[in-house]
Amino acid sequence: MIGVILWSDPSTEKAVIWCEDQGDLAFLSRDNCSALPDDFFDVGDMVEFDVFAERNMRKVSRANLLRQTHDTSLPDSLRRIGREKRALVDVTDSAEIIPFRLHSRRRSAPAGMSRQVGGI
Repeated sequence: MIGVILWSDPSTEKAVIWCEDQGDLAFLSRDNCSALPDDFFDVGDMVEFDVFAERNMRKVSRANLLRQTHDTSLPDSLRRIGREKRALVDVTDSAEIIPFRLHSRRRSAPAGMSRQVGGI
């Protein structure tokens, strides 16, 4: 998988990665990923990695740097978008919505139409 480092702490060798599949974030740490570069990842670095799930959390098992500081504005952009409260669909000029109800009894055929059984 490919992703971008959103948060990084070089002193503890831990990071959080936004994933290309836009699923849950992936957590990188030296404990789960033994082969890490000498210069730990920075925010905005693009990385290729393997991910596995453990206790409902995505964790990184292998990570390679693809591009250094690809997009340092991504974390701020994601925070800003998360705070914006806007409607996804404008419904101010929508049609009247009629609820669908299931009836247990059959409706009779409309006037002028006979009910056919077992065919067209």
